[in-house]
Amino acid sequence: MPLDFVQVDAFTRQPLYGNPAAVVFDADDISPQTMQKIAREMNLSETVFILKPSTPDADYRVRIFTPMNELPFAGHPTVAAAHSVLARYPDKANATLLRQECGIGIVPVEVIRSASGTLLRMTQGAPAYRDTGLTRETVAQMLGCAESDLADSPFEVVSTGAPWLVVELSRFEAISRLVPDQGLIARECKALRAAGLTVFVERGDAGPVRIRVRTFAPGEGVAEDPVCGSGNGSVAAFIARHKHAGEATGSYVAEQGIEIGRDGEVHASWEREGEVLRVRIGGEAAVAASGQLYL
Repeated sequence: MPLDFVQVDAFTRQPLYGNPAAVVFDADDISPQTMQKIAREMNLSETVFILKPSTPDADYRVRIFTPMNELPFAGHPTVAAAHSVLARYPDKANATLLRQECGIGIVPVEVIRSASGTLLRMTQGAPAYRDTGLTRETVAQMLGCAESDLADSPFEVVSTGAPWLVVELSRFEAISRLVPDQGLIARECKALRAAGLTVFVERGDAGPVRIRVRTFAPGEGVAEDPVCGSGNGSVAAFIARHKHAGEATGSYVAEQGIEIGRDGEVHASWEREGEVLRVRIGGEAAVAASGQLYL
């Protein structure tokens, strides 16, 4: 029996921008091995499979695959899955909150409707931070930039559900001039048990968008991820820790995908309750294609 799927562009309201994810429905009877083959066939950063939840505390369950591996969590497939569930299932059409079950547990996704569109905002996992021991010389080689282009902030592996090596740049112009060494990034990130490298820089102007982000994950078969939700979650946790340590709340808008023609926009925020930091990442979504799988 054919299986329906849609291709959803996440972190944009305009098809053919943002980050595409394939969403496969009614996937309970598909084996993990076949899911991996489908993800390779789709050849997108991630393919997400919708299944029945295993707990009454969730509305649906997902499994998420890159072309190379299964992930316990990823951001833009979460936005794509939530957008697709709202559109496909009549009992969810008017939901204000979706509870997505995945490898890291239940991820709540708020459905925030306005005259301009629908923002899907997920609360990601509790941030975790690890030192890397990387030198400025090595990181500059990974990114193909001068050491002076690197900010003075630490190089950390940060996870809000998926671990990313987070690097800050010192000047805005440097981010579009990067010439990443994909082989070196893959090797170093594998050694660090990180999905890849996410780099960010402050824009430094008075516009609504505060930072620009780029993400490289060659070890997952993704040379450059157009707009990375988990990478942006790691960046938000990094910024909250190193730039706003004394503040209870914060928010900003990030842009990503500019350099590869997949412009997207990410709404990032955080709040502290004692020692607990909660990171939220949101964006809009648009369907770009639909079809059926014949297995």
